[in-house]
Amino acid sequence: MSSLVSHIKNGNIIGSRWVFHLKSNVDWSIEWYKARLVAKGYSQRPGFKYLEIFTPTNCMSTVRTILALVAIEDLHLQSIDILHTHSNGKMDLDVYMEQPEVLMQGSPNELVCLQYKALYGAKQGSRQWNKQMHKALIEL
Repeated sequence: MSSLVSHIKNGNIIGSRWVFHLKSNVDWSIEWYKARLVAKGYSQRPGFKYLEIFTPTNCMSTVRTILALVAIEDLHLQSIDILHTHSNGKMDLDVYMEQPEVLMQGSPNELVCLQYKALYGAKQGSRQWNKQMHKALIEL
């Protein structure tokens, strides 16, 4: 989610690109097409447009331990798959991105996108989602 704002002088404006994916069935027939807008996060400068990018990840020994405890105690395990995790994280700093080529409005030299939500490719995207998820789990 973003909005168009006036071009920022001396601002760190990151680029974007489209990533296309083709999902096929076992018989190679096309199941669906997917297009995703990805930020060119490699152009972000540390300390200027992001402060920290650490995001905890799980390791397989932790997953195996939890599965073993569930089996030993005869418990029921539920899992969820959260789609679009990066796009659910709210940005804590102002991040400006060039307008995507296909969706360009007005002059590209005058208007840029101010990102409210994280995009894939942004350095702080996964951290922002993790912070939001952590807060929701603590409240539960």
